[in-house]
Amino acid sequence: MMARIKTAIIGCGKNANELHTPILLKHPEFEVVGTYDIVLDRAQRLAKVFYLNGHANCKAYESLEALLATDVEYTVVLTDSHTHTKVAAVCLRAGKNVLITKPWALDSKDADFIIGEAKKAKEQFGVNLMPFLPQNWGTDLSTIKEIIASGEIGQVYEIRRRAGTFGKRYDWQIYKQSGGGYLNNWGPHLLGQLIALVGEPIVKVFAEKKQVIMDGDCEDTFIAMMKTQSGIILNCEHCIMVDKLPHWIVQGSKGTIFVTDGTIDVHKISYPGPIDPTAYRSKTVDDNQSYPLPGQYNGDRFAIYSHIAEVIRGKCEYCVPLEFTRNLTTVCDAIHKSADTDEIVRISPEEWNNAL
Repeated sequence: MMARIKTAIIGCGKNANELHTPILLKHPEFEVVGTYDIVLDRAQRLAKVFYLNGHANCKAYESLEALLATDVEYTVVLTDSHTHTKVAAVCLRAGKNVLITKPWALDSKDADFIIGEAKKAKEQFGVNLMPFLPQNWGTDLSTIKEIIASGEIGQVYEIRRRAGTFGKRYDWQIYKQSGGGYLNNWGPHLLGQLIALVGEPIVKVFAEKKQVIMDGDCEDTFIAMMKTQSGIILNCEHCIMVDKLPHWIVQGSKGTIFVTDGTIDVHKISYPGPIDPTAYRSKTVDDNQSYPLPGQYNGDRFAIYSHIAEVIRGKCEYCVPLEFTRNLTTVCDAIHKSADTDEIVRISPEEWNNAL
């Protein structure tokens, strides 16, 4: 049996405790040997959790430099958004594999910087930079892809992706200086799925941002209308509302897909004959199938970590390429710019796939 991958958690807040720790505690491929946080007490508390649960070598470190001076192989960067690329770059320069949570970069300049660091670290040390976008593993995305590929709903011409809540936050996520705001926070999840689904460049963006109920100085609502190279209309939003509307609506020439929580509804439309051309509107037959989505529609994090282990061991490439995440950053930049300037923003072919 191969030795477990020596792992460190950098940033020991809510994300670390609630989303990554439960997986790392039980995954056989990883041994957490270190924690670091600018608040030492948080790092010590998290290290104790691992120490008492089968990770006997885990300890908290008072500095990032001290942690990276050890033989740790893999670092999980879960710090505040405005520090992501800086911390990831330090880890890469130390020859460590890096998982970087969203947003992996606050803008295209940030993205280009960390891509450059990742390329140098790959060449020098053979290590990987892995943007963490768990929703791209979601069964909502994979199931919708399969239905579209089957031709059941015809030619897709519009896709809507949304999330909504009245829940308030009071942490650093509501402040611009920390890289907060719901476009930076939720945008990578929602937009990343849309980009993965259409598989083609986005060429035009119009967007709005608004602060509705949160404190701080950031938006809690954003809506973006986008157009792809082939003319598909994309509508993406995070809004302040009771979360009762579908999270996906995929509109095709022969039907419509709705996804709400873990349920998918597929409507396939046909036209019974003979057709009466004098009628106001032709009759339609709706063959509707409704069923639970299989697996975890927000992404199976245990499976993601199994994939990460394969990447670190050199058995495969990471499923979310850097050029994909660079394009995602390009779209987020365009949404910010459109909302801030009240303009339609066009994305040129040169801006798309700029990381290639």
